[in-house]
Amino acid sequence: MSAITHVVDASALIAYFKEESGYKRFAGLLADEENVLAIHIVNLCEVYYSYYRSDGPEQAEEVWAKAISFLRVLEKADESFMKRVGRWKATQGIPLGDAFAAATAENDAVPLVTTDHMDFDPIAESGILQIEWLR
Repeated sequence: MSAITHVVDASALIAYFKEESGYKRFAGLLADEENVLAIHIVNLCEVYYSYYRSDGPEQAEEVWAKAISFLRVLEKADESFMKRVGRWKATQGIPLGDAFAAATAENDAVPLVTTDHMDFDPIAESGILQIEWLR
């Protein structure tokens, strides 16, 4: 199995599916055969419930199926990883879902792909995690 090259958060995947600003950049990452994009299952759950709430259960199921067809879904939740998530939440004050995304990217030492400037601008500026902005 190839090594992960990027971790995506919920905002990036939603931007891609909804063809929002930056979606072509995401498509470019997918098109590059050298890239292996991954998402933590908690962040995929965020996408699912966002679609479930706004577009209904059928659309949520469709988005889930599409996502798992081109993203590696990570389910890491051992003690060490969960402490890493907790550290991100405690030290950076970001939402718990974002803490999962950050911990996943940090764990694999790869860039986090996001559109979420509100939560990740300070992290990008500090240099503690590499952020790849879609927009």
